[in-house]
Amino acid sequence: MRLNRLAAALVAATLTLPVLAAPVATVNGVAIDKSEVDNAVAMLQRNSNGQVKDSPSLREEVKNRLINRELILQEAKRRGLDKSPEVQKRLDEVRNDLVQEALFADILKKNPVDDAKVRAAYDKIAGNVRGTKEIHAYQIVLGSEDDAKKAIADLKKGSNFESLAKSRSKDPTAKQSGGDMGYMNLSALERDVPPLAAALKSLPKGGVSPAPVKSNAGWHVFKVTDVRDAKVPSYDQVKGQLARDLQEQEIAKTVDGLRSSAKIQ
Repeated sequence: MRLNRLAAALVAATLTLPVLAAPVATVNGVAIDKSEVDNAVAMLQRNSNGQVKDSPSLREEVKNRLINRELILQEAKRRGLDKSPEVQKRLDEVRNDLVQEALFADILKKNPVDDAKVRAAYDKIAGNVRGTKEIHAYQIVLGSEDDAKKAIADLKKGSNFESLAKSRSKDPTAKQSGGDMGYMNLSALERDVPPLAAALKSLPKGGVSPAPVKSNAGWHVFKVTDVRDAKVPSYDQVKGQLARDLQEQEIAKTVDGLRSSAKIQ
């Protein structure tokens, strides 16, 4: 656990916290309140997923960082740096970010994504996945049909598919992955990229494309290494991501509405 890095981030996050009673230190007449330490420690614990425990030594470290921060701020102000154009510009950017986050929070407060919505989204996705097939495929993407045909010919002669993908494929990740596309749902592929889905669907396990397949990315040569029934993850495995996706959709819906009613030139 990189405690120092997390603590530093925490201290910066306490800049906007209100100052109450019970100061733990006073720096040139400026009080550092115990509540600032309390909030910083609590946030640090949350961000560490419980790996960091509250302790006197942690509180002492946080307090010292707050003291250092106050000293730094005081010196920066003494030098007039808080009035510099660069700092003012950055403050405006931070303020705008905070206001944007406040709007997003307000949108979600008025349009909450509750468990029922998340469950409904899961049931819909799970219903679309059940009964479908997944394939594990590799690909080589080439710039011309002739190059793709040559790759197929070399494969028929015994060349290794992954090695060809690493040396010839236009796909920038192929050099590391050997053209590995992972497991893909055939039904989703048929909806999104029908020509590629048709080519992959026609290949048996262990099969290699008999002819190149064209797409906007180039000419593809495929190898299928596995075909299996699609696996539906449990609700608990995906509910967090589904909730985040639904929240993003709510925010995007509001932004789309703002764009449609705005005068943009």
